[in-house]
Amino acid sequence: MGVVIRISIPGATVETRTVGDDVHIDIGPGAHEGSTATQTTPGKLAPMIKSGDLKVGEVLYWPRPRLGIRHEATVLPNGWLSFEGKPYRTPSGAAVAAAGSQADGWTAWRRERDHVIIGSLRKAH
Repeated sequence: MGVVIRISIPGATVETRTVGDDVHIDIGPGAHEGSTATQTTPGKLAPMIKSGDLKVGEVLYWPRPRLGIRHEATVLPNGWLSFEGKPYRTPSGAAVAAAGSQADGWTAWRRERDHVIIGSLRKAH
């Protein structure tokens, strides 16, 4: 039997990680523009910026044709994503904000310039 847990805390960051057979849920305060966390903690896209796979200011989008929605986010210099004016350290954090529920940002977001899914750009960075 599978267990599904959904957590929605406005303004908070929620990240999950698997340790053996256990799933750990980390909940922390949400970052905001200009906060120390957004300036000093590299985001998950930082290695892709360094390798040239993503560019600062580049637009990523998430097409959701069944809903008639297209979400857009912008790559920030520190490897974070800006979605609706708020920074997110991970693509999945931005996707969860867009979807309002659990979402995998690595398979959702695409580069605007060539429509490549950003998860396919992940390397052993």
